[in-house]
Amino acid sequence: SSAFIPPYRVLPVLKCQITASCKPALMAPQILTQKGTVRAQNDAPRQPSSLAVVPPSLSTLIPAAAATLIPAIPSSLLPPKPLIPSLINSLLFALSTNKISNHLTPSGLVHAFILASGLSSFGGWTHWSTAVCYFTLGVSVTKFRMSEKTAKGIAEGRGGRRGPENVWGSAAVALVCSLCSAFADATTGECFRVSKKLWELAFVSAFATKLADTFASEIGKGFGKTTFLITTLKRVDPGTEGAVSAEGTAAAVVGGALLAAFALALGVINSKRAFMIATVAAFFATNVESVIGATIQKGWMTNEVVNFVNTLVGAVTAIGLA
Repeated sequence: SSAFIPPYRVLPVLKCQITASCKPALMAPQILTQKGTVRAQNDAPRQPSSLAVVPPSLSTLIPAAAATLIPAIPSSLLPPKPLIPSLINSLLFALSTNKISNHLTPSGLVHAFILASGLSSFGGWTHWSTAVCYFTLGVSVTKFRMSEKTAKGIAEGRGGRRGPENVWGSAAVALVCSLCSAFADATTGECFRVSKKLWELAFVSAFATKLADTFASEIGKGFGKTTFLITTLKRVDPGTEGAVSAEGTAAAVVGGALLAAFALALGVINSKRAFMIATVAAFFATNVESVIGATIQKGWMTNEVVNFVNTLVGAVTAIGLA
């Protein structure tokens, strides 16, 4: 007749099969008799054991069961990967619409949602968070001394509320860099012969450039005591296109460094060297923007076009320095 197998012998075997970590020690052990012969423990006289038998824990069984069941789900029943972060972005936008609408026009809100959906779906939550950091800091610094800047006629229009042109002038380059990073070839790690890491650096540098420009402009207009035209160094009124000040110049460094530091903390860039490159590129591009404002902007270039060129210069400069 077949031997009876007690439960304390079955549980370890089940645990082995589920976790795929079966070891020879879990097989039926053998004991040495007084006569020197070897016999199975099943044949030995049953005696009370002083060792407590511990069944497999849920922390072991549940992951093993999940790993077994999930691959069995047809891929057609799973949502596309970009859809999940897009849904999360939609939920967050819905919950914060009242607050965000204070800083965006109705059409600007729609375009900001499109931008955020693209970044969250393809760049992931780190790219999305980097854009949120830029928006939050940019809006905050724009509000500095708003009443005084409004009285002087040098404040941002619409009380600082951004429209579609502001959204894309500030973030179009960053979105393109994010998409190129997401679609980098799995084998070569490149997109258009530029590595994924460089696209990530360019993405950070584009936003760092725009934040540096915003800091320089708003701090310079609000706190700058003496402003000069960057091309001739002649004294001009605050708010003049191409004007720079010591306060605004220092603020540009701070703004670019803050955004780069945030991206470094999130892991979008992963070295102090990349942080320095993004900060330097942002500062350089901000001064290029001032030169453009003092020379060729008048007459045919809007601020949004200049912002696009500004962020493009920052991204390209970062790739070149790397």
